[in-house]
Amino acid sequence: MTSQPPAITKSLSDSIGLTPMLDIGTTNKVQLLAKLEFTNPTGSIKDRLAKYVLDEHEKRHGIPAENKRRTILVPSSANLGISIATLAAKRSYKVISVVPERTSNDRILLLKALGAEIVRSPNEVRPEAPESAHSVAKKLAEQWEDALVVDETRIVDLTPYHNLAEEILQQTSASLDALFVGVESGAAMSGIASYLKQRIPGLKVFGVEPVGSGLGSHQPQGHHADWKVEDIGSTFVPSSLNKRVVDEWIQVSDKEAYSMARRLIRDQGVMCGPSSGAVVAAATNHAAGITQHTTHTYRSVVILNDTSRNYTSTLLSDDWLLENDLADDVVMRELEYLSHDRYRAASVEDLQLPAAVTIPPSASIANALDLMLEREYSQLPVIHPANKKLVGYVSLASLQARLEQGTVKLDDRIESCMYAFNKASGNLSKYQVITPDTSLAELAKFFEKNSFAVVTDSQRKWCLGVATKYDLISFLHRRQFL
Repeated sequence: MTSQPPAITKSLSDSIGLTPMLDIGTTNKVQLLAKLEFTNPTGSIKDRLAKYVLDEHEKRHGIPAENKRRTILVPSSANLGISIATLAAKRSYKVISVVPERTSNDRILLLKALGAEIVRSPNEVRPEAPESAHSVAKKLAEQWEDALVVDETRIVDLTPYHNLAEEILQQTSASLDALFVGVESGAAMSGIASYLKQRIPGLKVFGVEPVGSGLGSHQPQGHHADWKVEDIGSTFVPSSLNKRVVDEWIQVSDKEAYSMARRLIRDQGVMCGPSSGAVVAAATNHAAGITQHTTHTYRSVVILNDTSRNYTSTLLSDDWLLENDLADDVVMRELEYLSHDRYRAASVEDLQLPAAVTIPPSASIANALDLMLEREYSQLPVIHPANKKLVGYVSLASLQARLEQGTVKLDDRIESCMYAFNKASGNLSKYQVITPDTSLAELAKFFEKNSFAVVTDSQRKWCLGVATKYDLISFLHRRQFL
């Protein structure tokens, strides 16, 4: 090994910071460098602030006793709440996260798993309104004598973001022309930009926000403003945002943000979230619009502050993207090709499957094992001997596991341990009819949740064959569609 791995630690916070810088390509002779803040432990830039706030709080007030839990209230778009709840997991804190209604269900489930209480607030409400996240957090804090409210919109000490800026300075050797930062509370922007501008004369800083946001020179839209991308944008200017450090504001649509994030994931393996997609979209569009170049190599840094892992039900869901019209032409073509076009209207019949090898419910487990091992099958359809109707299936892995556990014997009947498709069995499995006329596009969707498909007629009277994802991939390879 050319370098040493991190030492053993007892604190997750020890692994926060020192995130990688990745060259993600060149647009119009402008090099784009991405600061991968989503590689922090919880997948967010907010880990830096959470660590700093908790450490400073404990310096002033001591570490809470195990028998006396302190309460922390976090009005945020959830990432800060996740960071604080994660770092507080081994400490005696009760975390209450006040999040907007737009917050993805993935992050809500993560907060719940961390033991945090969750309070929802309207998406775009003014901070002084009684139902705003800030007002709700402040009101709840009054119920606890020693409660701590971590409101990033009012953060004054920007040390954690100065540390991030120093990392950027060292990684780029101070050779940097433009900085692109997604803005919500403004604390990260203010801390990073002010630090770098003091050390890099001529640095241009671009604030990135969603369409409808009112952070820049655009007029806030109040209750009528809404956007789907999380973690950036606001209808008011927080006190933690120093607008003097921002040279230009760029608004990015939801479609641009989500589509760019999906392209970064697919084309470069950069597992970033939608707000990171917005920042890269802004930097790419800006680079494409530059008309004059000198011999100087132009370089831009983008802050990728969130992970795609917190958006499995939104960003990573093809169906959700299509339902919400968030796929641009490039992503739309990719999705349509992968889900439908590459199958060229082919059906299960085109797979040319061999005739089904079946077994009756009365057959012994030994018989089933011999048949599967001899034919190299992983599953066998179970057919009723009287009417030849499909009643279930048995899998090789399941039988072998049960034999090892001693819950079945070789001479036991298959019906005692098969996966049944009838209501008479307590081992009921949901059945979806797959016929020779089923499109391969539909079969591919079926394989997203199932390892194999039993092909029958439309009335399920006859078992015609067994299809697996292997058969589908082989078909695509033969037709040169893969």
